[in-house]
Amino acid sequence: MEKVDPRVLKTRSKLKAAFLTLLSKNQIQEINVKNLTETAEVTRGTFYLHYRDKEFFVETMMSEIIDEFFCETMIPDTEDETVYRFSLMKYLEFAEFHTSFFKTLIYDSNSELYRQKVIDRLSEEIQTYQKHYKKDRTCIPQTILMNYLMYTLLGYVDGWDANGKIYATRYMAENLSKILDSQFIEEAGIVDFFYGPENQETVNKGQ
Repeated sequence: MEKVDPRVLKTRSKLKAAFLTLLSKNQIQEINVKNLTETAEVTRGTFYLHYRDKEFFVETMMSEIIDEFFCETMIPDTEDETVYRFSLMKYLEFAEFHTSFFKTLIYDSNSELYRQKVIDRLSEEIQTYQKHYKKDRTCIPQTILMNYLMYTLLGYVDGWDANGKIYATRYMAENLSKILDSQFIEEAGIVDFFYGPENQETVNKGQ
């Protein structure tokens, strides 16, 4: 793998941090190269050395964050490490430090493309899990299932943030696990796809 110049990594890191800062106060369309470079404390020339325009930069940043999101939340199944499950604890931990990203997915009218990317990726993970455990024969259409999950997951985080995150991450993960332990999710064959804190306790006791 080609080694990347540390100065390049530092510049990209500063621009990404600036993007997240601006995202917490602005919609995607309101962010421009001027306020990005001023916030990151880099020159416009430096910006254009790395990204051809703002649209390409935003697409790159949002795609990176989505990749990071799934890298953090999808963990190997304890029964079969070739299969991955969605960790509710990791989800809440990620959401705690990426509030602006989730608010953008929920409220920004220009984020439909990225919401769809999250839906498509989560849908792929769920279908892989269902097929592996032969739970893919469900009468629930995938579109209805994914709409339900997206509104549940995003709405839950939004409510947590609106209340100032006064409840601990673990407490929130435990209650989200209870919400997802429903007949609807059971009929979809994915109750065990969601890995709650109680699952971790069982693993720890068995070790």
